[in-house]
Amino acid sequence: MDPARRHDLSGERVLVVGGALTGISVCRFLARRGSRVTLTDLSNLAGKESELSALAGLGVNLVIGGHRDRDFLDADLIVVSPGVPLFIESLVKAKQAGVTIIGDVELASWYLKAPILAVTGTNGKTTTTALLGEMLDACNLSVAVGGNIGEPLVDLVEGSENLDCVVAELSSFQLEAIDTFRPHVAVLLNITPDHLDRYPGFEEYVLSKMRIFENQTGEDYAVLNADDLEVTARTERIRPKRVCFSGQKALDEGVIWDDGRIVCRMEGASYSYNPEGSALTGVHNRENIMAAVAAAAVMGCAGEAVDRAIHSFRPAAHRLELVGEANGVRYFDDSKATNVGATLRSIESFDGGVHLIMGGVDKGGSYGPLVEAVKRRVTALYLMGEAADRIEKELGGAAKVVRVADMADAVRRASDAASRGDVVLLAPACSSFDMYDNYKERGKHFALLAAERMKER
Repeated sequence: MDPARRHDLSGERVLVVGGALTGISVCRFLARRGSRVTLTDLSNLAGKESELSALAGLGVNLVIGGHRDRDFLDADLIVVSPGVPLFIESLVKAKQAGVTIIGDVELASWYLKAPILAVTGTNGKTTTTALLGEMLDACNLSVAVGGNIGEPLVDLVEGSENLDCVVAELSSFQLEAIDTFRPHVAVLLNITPDHLDRYPGFEEYVLSKMRIFENQTGEDYAVLNADDLEVTARTERIRPKRVCFSGQKALDEGVIWDDGRIVCRMEGASYSYNPEGSALTGVHNRENIMAAVAAAAVMGCAGEAVDRAIHSFRPAAHRLELVGEANGVRYFDDSKATNVGATLRSIESFDGGVHLIMGGVDKGGSYGPLVEAVKRRVTALYLMGEAADRIEKELGGAAKVVRVADMADAVRRASDAASRGDVVLLAPACSSFDMYDNYKERGKHFALLAAERMKER
């Protein structure tokens, strides 16, 4: 597509692939700008009848229950929803035919009138994005937060000329479909194997993450985890100004962990924050806070307002969330730990006595990185779901293994075995789709079962 026409899609034939929340927002956005929009989805989008009716009222053509190659080949532009792989046959044919294919993030970036602060990484994206938004708001900046968290970015376009910045959580799926997208600040939290059920291998997954820096220049900033070997190795030659954070190293410039405090040194100024008493617990949340502090500092936001935001912030549910305590046993819901890296950070948040509930749908990576942490901190593993056999094979020598039928069985047996000072932790390292619709449903069920067991203790 001619770059000069990108901001004027009136009359253009645009195909939107995928009818989930983002796809519906994109259809609405384009239809209101005069595009000739077709929405296609392999499913019948059951339960979305009212949204589909509203789109039809805007003139959107609905092709649901299957894809038609001609819709892809006749399009001037295709916008792919994050959940749709770029390698499906119809998209491959369209690309070969020269059709421009982008994602919702790229589309939104053509129209947003405020600088974008983009946050990605395997783990911690949502917490860091939300915390950064609250820090900037506390500093009286006008900010909107969206992307993979909350509202799709296209829904933030209207009124963006009045914003100081937009903070966006971005997944690898969203980044793989960018073209000219250029964030002013790009935050890379960490990189560990994930989504290997979608990507051919780890390298392809990493490359999708690295695209966040692709269009940045020397006028932009990259906030980087100096403790993550994959991050440091992959960012040696990027163009933006580097701002590093570390919980292990002494940095002359950047954000560090120093004897229980977070210290930010940047451009001759120094600020110190004490996160004790905040709701953000665990090693991984320490990294999330440091990353948010660094990105906020780039935007001129520091001092007392940032400290207030750290202590008033409440993380989203199912992210190492304390759901209750009875007779000295604490129950933590980390259902969002859907990969090995997240589960490792979850385990490392406790000194020992962990009764760890794991399992679900295997995502293709190795469980080997958990072995040492399991040996040191986990009393017993309670394994369920499709991945249980593989987890036991790789971790069975590191701790006692208890095979369970389902979540109720896992919570009951872990609770019965736990002693005062122990922790019952749901950190599955797997997707939830063999037993639940999503990680939220899984976490809610765990919390409900935990509440029942706590009444009995």
